[in-house]
Amino acid sequence: MRIKENVAILLLIIHDFIISCGVLFLTLYVKGFLGKIHFFIIKPNPPHFYIYFKQVWWISIFLIIIFCIKRLYHKRLPLWIEAKEIVSAAFFTVLITFSIIYLKKMVSFPRSILIIYFFLIIIILPFSRYFFKLLLLKLKLYSKNILIIGAGDAGKAVVNSLLKDRELGFYIVGFLDDFKKEDLKINSQSFKILGRIDNLKDIIKNKKIDSVIIAIPSLGKEKLSRLASTTQKYVKQLYVVPEMKGVALFNTELYNLFEEQMFLLQINNNLKLLKNKIIKRIFDFVFAIILMPIILPIIALLGILIKIDSKGPIFFIQERFGQNNKNFKCIKFRSMYVDGDKILHEYFEKNPKAKEEWQKFKKLKDYDPRVTKIGKFLRKTSLDELPQIFNILKGDMSFVGPRPYLPREEKDMGEYKDYILLTKPGITGLWQVSGRNKLKFEDRLKLDTWYVLNWSLWLDIVILLKTIKVVLNREGAY
Repeated sequence: MRIKENVAILLLIIHDFIISCGVLFLTLYVKGFLGKIHFFIIKPNPPHFYIYFKQVWWISIFLIIIFCIKRLYHKRLPLWIEAKEIVSAAFFTVLITFSIIYLKKMVSFPRSILIIYFFLIIIILPFSRYFFKLLLLKLKLYSKNILIIGAGDAGKAVVNSLLKDRELGFYIVGFLDDFKKEDLKINSQSFKILGRIDNLKDIIKNKKIDSVIIAIPSLGKEKLSRLASTTQKYVKQLYVVPEMKGVALFNTELYNLFEEQMFLLQINNNLKLLKNKIIKRIFDFVFAIILMPIILPIIALLGILIKIDSKGPIFFIQERFGQNNKNFKCIKFRSMYVDGDKILHEYFEKNPKAKEEWQKFKKLKDYDPRVTKIGKFLRKTSLDELPQIFNILKGDMSFVGPRPYLPREEKDMGEYKDYILLTKPGITGLWQVSGRNKLKFEDRLKLDTWYVLNWSLWLDIVILLKTIKVVLNREGAY
């Protein structure tokens, strides 16, 4: 197994070097196009191209060295977390290269090449690595056998997550559990209960286990410590699922207290810091200004179609909960008939099951009698929320944030309300890329709370990118 792991690491290094050099070539072509250097048009002028390449080809080696320092060849990270590490590594690589060019006094070398390289590498390399890892998995060079201790809810949740993130390369051998004996079915796949926790040593040896996940957060600190100490003797990596639901785990820092053999978790509330509020606001405002020339003509066209389709105003303006419990006027395209409430009440009287569905999801999935013809299209494509860009410019909303809740939902929000209202509501959010209207109301509240506690600018960028996929696939939209 160790030989296969080393081969996979070597192949990943070679892959990163080739892709980086390829991106550098692409950068030079882009630079040539932007700067109108005609070395690749009709009559190429190779000296310019190869001179620039020879001057900075070693940038790829620096990138790999920083990857090694960050242990990106040993860590197994999901695509979006690895992408963040690649952005960081590429930034420092370009910074070092800028410094060397300055010290060597390479006056003729265009600095813009490094800027173009940075933007291209952070887009291309994460996805290239993702698909290359999947290829290595098919070649059986990248997989690691992993054992899950605990077949309860935590264990099932871990397996569900590992199945989604295939690029991690974990092959789930099975479970150990003292109380369950029947095989588990998760996402249409069956997983065996291999035995009791006492059989740990023999199963690790017989099944050639590389890593173990202890997923019994309710075990108690003493039993958990003993189990972790025992397991650590037999495997290379041990992962423990802690009993820390509701804690901002993405915003934690670990401090070791060597004298007492303890550690402290510093938990930061990023959205309480003024600098982060300013960063989020600047990001929203700049992004909104960039999008306005594209969005305004679409808003005008859709406004005309709404007017033609049914009587009533183009926009539907509704009071919603905003940051710090301050209500604001949320702007959307009108997608319902003007007398929608009356229509809904009459529909519930004839369809009690629809009323139950409304109480559970605060939405009607299959058929909503209030929705107009153009409204169905707007909702399916999420274009009904396009006018909320005006709320963003005004400062009432953000591109990414919790769902903008209605004042009448205050009672249903319960204890989650205080967390959710720490920040501005968003056009999109974690709830939208995690199931949207398929989720129960309480599940949406939990996701919104998790987002607030774990906020980072990178998380916003990831959610925006995932939203594009969700909207194009029309997942959970109705």
